[in-house]
Amino acid sequence: MPSVLWIPTPPSFGSVSMQRYFGVLDSVVRRQALEGLDGFEITPLVPYKGLMAGSTSRIFRALDKWALYRWRVGRAGKYDLVHGLSQGLGHLLSHLRGSPRTLATVHDLIPLRFPGELTKAQVARVRRQTDRLSGFDLLTTVSEFTAHEVTELTGIPRERIRVVENGIDQNAFRSPIDLPAALESLSGRPYVLSVGSAIPRKNLGILPEVFAEFLAREPDFMLVRAGATLPAELRERFCRLCGKERLIELGRIPDEILVPLYQHASIFFFPSLYEGFGLPVIEAMAAGTPVVCSNTTSLPEVGGDAAIYFDPVLPAQGAEALFEALSREPELISRGLEHSSRYSWDRTMEGHLTCYRELLA
Repeated sequence: MPSVLWIPTPPSFGSVSMQRYFGVLDSVVRRQALEGLDGFEITPLVPYKGLMAGSTSRIFRALDKWALYRWRVGRAGKYDLVHGLSQGLGHLLSHLRGSPRTLATVHDLIPLRFPGELTKAQVARVRRQTDRLSGFDLLTTVSEFTAHEVTELTGIPRERIRVVENGIDQNAFRSPIDLPAALESLSGRPYVLSVGSAIPRKNLGILPEVFAEFLAREPDFMLVRAGATLPAELRERFCRLCGKERLIELGRIPDEILVPLYQHASIFFFPSLYEGFGLPVIEAMAAGTPVVCSNTTSLPEVGGDAAIYFDPVLPAQGAEALFEALSREPELISRGLEHSSRYSWDRTMEGHLTCYRELLA
């Protein structure tokens, strides 16, 4: 039976998205219910222990990545295939024992397009990580868009890349859940939901103008934010244009609250400028909520014909897209439920197994 070593992102880095990716795939392997899994012996370099907070020490994170992880890889033994679950692990290739076939999953190359607050030195480190992708025998990306980004930014031929899309927990998002008592004030009230961080590429700066126009015609609505709170200046501008009572910020919330928040929203609004995949779009659709999102990067690919799109630099288009979503609500709900049904973590794992077979053939 072929042996496979999984190398996840070091837990000390505290990357919630990468830990979740590792965790959901680990749960698929543990269930052993997927056809074909019994043909491989899959072993993680480190066990999945749930979401772990990252170390606040840059020195410790560096030691973990460049010393401890290298030591772990060297001590792991020989495997037929090694799968790096994220793109920043190419520095470990020279420490693998034997001559395994190698695969890496690329989620996005955002820092090379939107460096944000990263320093030039930090962007240069990401560039070096990206350059090391050429050392893997095969790559997977989470979207066709990201595959093209890899080719454009690294020169790696498209024929060395396979698309293996992300998934969601279908049962979690489709099982109706009442809003928790803490959010009882939202029960029966129409609201537009916005989820995610407040970094610049999320494009939250258009919210005041979009909702000033939308709320002028739909005064019963409010905007509910889950995730990072709005920067003070942006919050002040929103409240000035739309009214303080029209904004509810919940901060970071657990999934057991986020899921019913999706389900009870009238519209999900996602104005991001750049996404490697855009998982919230699929989550909202599976929860039975109409989706309005920007027409950039991977989002039209992921949302298909089940979302309404707008140019994210034009707030007026965003407001019109919200009006359109209200007028087409039953149709969008039906399309979203059907479209999102294809995305599961079993399907993601099946994609990886297909790559394993290809590499080991």
